[in-house]
Amino acid sequence: MDGDSNAGRLTEREASAMTGPRAEPVAAGPVSLLVEGTVVTMDPDRRVIADGAVAVAGDRIAAVGKAADLCRRHPEARRIGGARRYVVPGLIDCHNHIAQALCRESTVEDFPNIYRIYIPAEAVQSTDDVRVSAQVAFAQLLRAGVTTMAETTCTEAHEEPIAETVMETGIRCALARGGWDRESRLAGNYEQITEKSWYRDDPAALAEDLARTEEFFARWFDRGGGRLRPWVHNLGVPSCSDQRFLATDELARKWGTGVMTHINRDREEIELAVSLFGRRPLEHLAAVGALTERLVAIHAMLTTDREIDLMASAGAKLAHAPVVCTDIMSAVTRVPLMRARGVTVGLGCDTVINDVLKLMRIAFIMHNQAAMPLFDPYGFSTADAFEMGTIDAARLLLWDDEIGSLEAGKAADITVIDANNVRLTPSTDPVATLVRYGTGTDAESVLVAGELVMHEGRLLTIDEEALLDEAERLGARMIAEMAPRRYVQLGTNVNYL
Repeated sequence: MDGDSNAGRLTEREASAMTGPRAEPVAAGPVSLLVEGTVVTMDPDRRVIADGAVAVAGDRIAAVGKAADLCRRHPEARRIGGARRYVVPGLIDCHNHIAQALCRESTVEDFPNIYRIYIPAEAVQSTDDVRVSAQVAFAQLLRAGVTTMAETTCTEAHEEPIAETVMETGIRCALARGGWDRESRLAGNYEQITEKSWYRDDPAALAEDLARTEEFFARWFDRGGGRLRPWVHNLGVPSCSDQRFLATDELARKWGTGVMTHINRDREEIELAVSLFGRRPLEHLAAVGALTERLVAIHAMLTTDREIDLMASAGAKLAHAPVVCTDIMSAVTRVPLMRARGVTVGLGCDTVINDVLKLMRIAFIMHNQAAMPLFDPYGFSTADAFEMGTIDAARLLLWDDEIGSLEAGKAADITVIDANNVRLTPSTDPVATLVRYGTGTDAESVLVAGELVMHEGRLLTIDEEALLDEAERLGARMIAEMAPRRYVQLGTNVNYL
């Protein structure tokens, strides 16, 4: 339901703060659509239903069962999917930067690149530019069967156009916004003779941004039938005060969402925290009381056993972007150990590859390779990877009451995978088949909240032909603007004729 939020409902949100706000009951109404195929439910029993179907009534799943039974009960319902189709929960991307969708080539094999290219490339875009970037990213995600994504914007002016594009394209989004209130400086090894690391917090900037965040939450929380949930983005310990982490945790608790923060990503960040606080970043958040079940640690590649235990004890979660482990040459996040200790882990695209099926396969290979010296073939399975893109990703976003599995009463976020090819058929284990051999281009039809946003390979909410022209122009401009910031120029190994 569009419109401003009702402040009187905050008490209800506070009451549900431990699990996230549950959608108000929706009348089932008539079943209008049957989605047929091999149904991979991801329910608590992990049922897989051969010759199955999902019945959709309005924006809800009305029933999940055998296709013959549901077709008999609902003969007037429209039918999609069918033989040699996999019906899976809408896939979930737990970390992205939408305004960076068209600068990914500017970062190829040029290190380091986050503060030198990614963030400046985002900053130079106008609001019209970021709408194009958002449409490109959402088109990539929807085409790959991704129905929910988490956005961590770094630019205040981009928040509204991204949120509006969420509404227009039909995707579901956890949109994290927020500024920073800390200036810090790491004195490098060769500066230590004359300099020391330092930080300075700005309480006025904190108060201003908290007020802006509260207003953003109130304006967007109930729009689009609840498809957009505001979150908080804290850029990291070098940029955000202890007071900010504590205040944003309280704000997120009131609204039933959470806080996303980049942490333990690079050596400089950890060296700064150790030099200033005598603790590593996650240890520091735990010490000040800001490591809670509301915190989503992004990347956390350089995380110790002690910090993993702290995360598990607090209920903090991890957004894992496997491609970025190699893209920024940091380290491989210790995902199998985190999961074994009880940390919830979800997969994140981070704009590099907006395809969760591909990410599942990359994670499966990456973490099994890491376990190879221990000869542990069961340390990280295809089922683990699939959970990280569906039900565990929903838990991370505090949205598992609505999405992440195909169960009666949940939101009808459904992806149909075309398996009518020798790559995906035959199969005795659909999850293993999809993780090992599937790609986003196999997605055939996609529903978000019961609405078809892609059907039989055609996007219904985005004019792709017109978008491609705009994307090419903006992409070329951004590559040109970022070229002087690169150490190694693009195209030096390409011999065009």
